[in-house]
Amino acid sequence: METLDILLLAFEFPPYPLAGTGLYALNLVKSLKKHNVTVLTPNHSGKDSSEQIENATIKRISLSSFTLINKFSGQAKVNRSFIDKKTLFSLKAKRYIREQVALGEYDLFHSLNERDGAFLDYAMMNKNLPTIVSVNDYYILGSSLNPLAFEFKSTDLPLRYVHHNIMKQVYKKELRACTRIIPNCNFVSKIIQKACAVSQEKITVIHRGIDTKKFDILPEKNKYTSKKVLFIGPNAERKGALFLVQAVPAILKEHPESHFTLIGSCSAIYRRKLFSFIEKHNLSSSMTYIEHLPQDQLLKYYREANIFVMPSIMEAMGQVYLEAMSSRTPVIGADVGGVGEIITPDVGYLVPPRSPEVIAETINLLLSDPLLAERLGKRGNERALGYFSIERQMKETMDVYKSLLR
Repeated sequence: METLDILLLAFEFPPYPLAGTGLYALNLVKSLKKHNVTVLTPNHSGKDSSEQIENATIKRISLSSFTLINKFSGQAKVNRSFIDKKTLFSLKAKRYIREQVALGEYDLFHSLNERDGAFLDYAMMNKNLPTIVSVNDYYILGSSLNPLAFEFKSTDLPLRYVHHNIMKQVYKKELRACTRIIPNCNFVSKIIQKACAVSQEKITVIHRGIDTKKFDILPEKNKYTSKKVLFIGPNAERKGALFLVQAVPAILKEHPESHFTLIGSCSAIYRRKLFSFIEKHNLSSSMTYIEHLPQDQLLKYYREANIFVMPSIMEAMGQVYLEAMSSRTPVIGADVGGVGEIITPDVGYLVPPRSPEVIAETINLLLSDPLLAERLGKRGNERALGYFSIERQMKETMDVYKSLLR
């Protein structure tokens, strides 16, 4: 295939802490080394507005009115505020593309998150090149006008309800206007078809992949008897941390030597809920809470973990399930969104959302049967390495590119 000129839009890109979408952006740039790539991303760090990284030109769009950098550490901060900086970035990107990008010089455009490209003028862009939008969750597109039916009743529900229902209309317009849509699971694809009234032919599902080699680590000798239960989930409220914590008393009755590690940021209000329950039930000696760890430092916890649990209230895919499976750790997730497209009965368990009792029963089952835990962990490793690789995800992305340029 001839060398392509590709324009990518990505809010998450180094030095911003990389979650699933940011890793997708970084891996995509690396996989496109035979092509000319330009990445539009916020100027998180205050570095030069343009730089070259191997085959890619990184153009950093100024968000000078918004503070994204910790002035003491120099590290970009993960956004957890109601004023969604990804939305604000999209507004800036719209102007930047209109005024400073010669679209005719590129073969295609790809926004790696629906929020990043929400406000772009696709009618204008489509006159110059094919436009692709990746959709990585359904939290806004699947939101309801009925507050009682709002799936994620978070601590900031009134603000979230208004924000989600306004942005839902913006996303619907975006996804109807772009050339191709890439959701990260079949569940999200169905939400898009229902919310946006677009045909299935416009959609190509590409399941997320991870660096399976990085997480394909040898387990500790006592892994499946360690009684160590691991939770990792940025936005710990949506990831269901409290339901795991509420399950702990019933688990300790059967396995008093168990220890629970929770890694994930959350609001101050939600953190108080977690620690109030922990203190009320005298669980402090059995719990470790860490707000954030770089990905490389998670490997130690995966290596030791007897079980991985993330009982999300809402979840499109959940990269951490794939990381845990790659590390031979049996997984427990809530039966929501696209989680069932990852966790099959041969690798772990799906539990009803918001179900501390079932979580406790399932964890007790695995803690009582090390051979079962080991068997599930082994099969999870085989499933992750066999299908959920970066290489497969990148190949399928390139196949979409090729299909639009025939």
